[in-house]
Amino acid sequence: MTETLTPAADAFFVVAEVIHGPHLAPRVGGGVYCSAECAEHGVRELVDDLRKEEGGSGLVLPHKGRLTGCVVTPSSRMWAVSILAHSELPAV
Repeated sequence: MTETLTPAADAFFVVAEVIHGPHLAPRVGGGVYCSAECAEHGVRELVDDLRKEEGGSGLVLPHKGRLTGCVVTPSSRMWAVSILAHSELPAV
């Protein structure tokens, strides 16, 4: 009896990028998710982590079928937190 593995359609990551203010390197959330719906937990978690670390305010809203987060800090930095499929990540 032979077993075959079914490849996953895609893996999903949570990524935070500074979109305004003093630049910092992008941050990747702590997990790899099987779907965009599962990655929603990671968006909430990363928004909360950034908010606590930088002392700012954060919010999470649906955008184009995926949850998106935003954090604004007292140092005038704005972070966008997004769910990206593996296939949407830039090649390095």
